Amino acid sequence: MFRCSVFLAAVFAPVLFIPAVAAAQASRISLSDDLGRSVTLERPASRIVSLAPSVTECLFAIGAGARVAGVTDYCNYPPEASARPHVGGMINPSIEAIVGVKPDLIVLSMEGNMRADFERLTALGAQVFVTNPRTIEGIYRSLEQMGDLSGTKDSARALVASLRVRERAARSAVAGKPPVKLLAIVALAPLMCAGEHTFIDELLTAAGGTNIARRARGTYPAFSREQVIADDPEALIVMSDALPPGRALEDVFPEWGSLAAVRHRRVFRIDGDILSRPGPRAIDALETLVHILHSPQ
Repeated sequence: MFRCSVFLAAVFAPVLFIPAVAAAQASRISLSDDLGRSVTLERPASRIVSLAPSVTECLFAIGAGARVAGVTDYCNYPPEASARPHVGGMINPSIEAIVGVKPDLIVLSMEGNMRADFERLTALGAQVFVTNPRTIEGIYRSLEQMGDLSGTKDSARALVASLRVRERAARSAVAGKPPVKLLAIVALAPLMCAGEHTFIDELLTAAGGTNIARRARGTYPAFSREQVIADDPEALIVMSDALPPGRALEDVFPEWGSLAAVRHRRVFRIDGDILSRPGPRAIDALETLVHILHSPQ
């Protein structure tokens, strides 16, 4: 009887082992990040450190907020994100604080984080995923990737599907309308505007605008005050963090009183968080732009 039991154990042990291996392989996640690196997790991440506000917004939006173990000092949306342990700023995070929350995944942004911090974290053996969405489609891809990494794949794809519906509706609303010549000002000192190869530019174009800054070099080119007067934009979009509430552009640049945008009261101050962060609220920004650029004055 003993020999028979040993024999049966020897025969059936592989059968029991194979499903266990298959289950482990099924839970494994392997993705290529925006640096072209292959990142593999044995299972969905349960303790994620986000080193960019846009990443934090994405994680909460796809239902992975409970998995966020650390955020930067600038991660202010949604409000509950501020209650997570802080690990410093985007360009000066505390490596000690990051290690202290024991993450199984750290997500960085190429737009705001420093390569030196990326190298320090990877040198420690941390699992690091780098994201760099530069288009609306890139935002959708980033949301889906974070869904895969955090085990919230279904909710991430459902969110992307709903955002696509809203994007198509916004684009349809301006189809056939004359484009509005405009500038999107991201800073006043120095005077800088959103240029080509930014998702802000794509939002402006999708909303029925013609971005004057597209012809300038760089993603956020510097402009002179005189150049803006020469271009005479029909509308000016100003980031909320560039222009304090209650202050008019003419207070800063009195000579701009002659601009068509100023004369026709088409200077719009927009929440910089929704317009500058490559996250799900970018579609909120698109809908806002469509409304302000094309609603009757």
